[in-house]
Amino acid sequence: MGPRWLAVVGITAYRIAFASPRAVVGPQQLRLGATRVWALPNPSGLNAHWPLPAMVSEFARLRVAAAAAAEDA
Repeated sequence: MGPRWLAVVGITAYRIAFASPRAVVGPQQLRLGATRVWALPNPSGLNAHWPLPAMVSEFARLRVAAAAAAEDA
């Protein structure tokens, strides 16, 4: 069994890697086999338009989704 989730850190990295220029941060429709994909904001200090509380919230959303998926397995 493979991973349940793939987290891509950086929405620009996700857009380029998966040729999805309109993708937004969060869970993606794309699946790689059974693996779900989530695009996260880049925590780089250069990413000033994502304040720390918003970034923490987005990473927490992934954690909650991953925990729920683990319970369902």
